[in-house]
Parts: sequence; C-alpha cells; structure tokens
Amino acid sequence: VASIVCKDDPSFKDVRVVSILESSMRKVSDKYCPDAARVGFFSDLPQGGLTDGFPILVATEASLELLNQKLKKKGKDSIPMSRFRPNIVIGKTNKAFDEDNWKAIKIGRGKDAVILHLVKGCPRCKQSCTNQLTGERGEEPVATLSEFRALGRSAEDVYFAQNAVLNGDSYNKGIQVGDPVTILTRGEAVWDMEDVQAE
Repeated sequence: VASIVCKDDPSFKDVRVVSILESSMRKVSDKYCPDAARVGFFSDLPQGGLTDGFPILVATEASLELLNQKLKKKGKDSIPMSRFRPNIVIGKTNKAFDEDNWKAIKIGRGKDAVILHLVKGCPRCKQSCTNQLTGERGEEPVATLSEFRALGRSAEDVYFAQNAVLNGDSYNKGIQVGDPVTILTRGEAVWDMEDVQAE
C-alpha cells in the first residue's frame, strides 16, 4: 500500500491519499471464500483492495430502519447508512437483518446479472461511531448494536451488513440503481471465527 501525505497545502491537515500498488496482492480470506468466487485458471482468491477484508459490503434499508427505531426509543438521533460504508444497499426486504442468511444473490436480469456470495457478517468498529460531517465520535451505533447484534465469539463483536465477493464469472459486469435483487440461496449466518473487536 502506498501512502502520500499532502504537507504543502495547510488546508490538508492530516489528509492522506492512499492507493494500492498494482504489484500488491491483498486477497480475501480463504476461510470464508466459496469456490464459486475464485477467479482465473488457477482458481485464485479474489483481491480485497483497500477494504478491511472483502471487496463488497451489502446492507439493507430494513436493517438500518430497525437500528434507527431502537436509537429513537433511547432518545438518540438516527444515523445515515453512510456510517456503515456499504457498496450496495438493498431496499424492500421482508425483514430487518434477513441478509444474515443470504448465501448468494443475483442483481440484475439475464446474462448481464451479477451474482454475489455473502460470506460473513461485518463486525463494526468505532469508525461507524464517527460523524462524517463533523468528525465527532460518540458511542453510537455500536452501543445500541451491542444490545441485539453481539453475535460473534465475544460480546464486543457486533455486526451490521454482510461481506460479499463476486461469483467468478461476474467480473466485467455492472449493476445499476434500481436493478432487481433475487435471493438465490439461504443458509446459516456466518460470523467471525475469531475475536475481532476492532478499534
């Protein structure tokens, strides 16, 4: 990973531009990656890029809505989806956190549809407690999530959204806002196999 610090311009305080070098090989964890998501002649693991561990994060509006209802009951402000930094947000699901049990979904129609494998829940850290507009950090949403989403090996491991990888044949395809989403397979929810407790 290459990091460039902008020191010449005083308006850029503590700003870093980070990129991944073409020679970098940051692969997703083979503990969670299904064979169908492997790529190339040698069935390589997909690359993760600058993400924590997986290239795609899928969240649903219903899950955020439930979290915000719980926050409002406590007299706290609701939070925007951007706090969780998902790549894909899905609306009109049957229930909150239904995505925990999705194993594969199809986005789009026909031969141009993209298939995603949802491989494990995403543990949430204090980054989601940072107001992106003000930079202020509080205890929410992690404090409220800990009341009903502490699902990992430790009571401190709270989860919101699902990490995902593309099916091996879905590269070079695209999705658009409004594309239909079809749940292809369901299964048991998967959480981290070890304590995560990110700071």
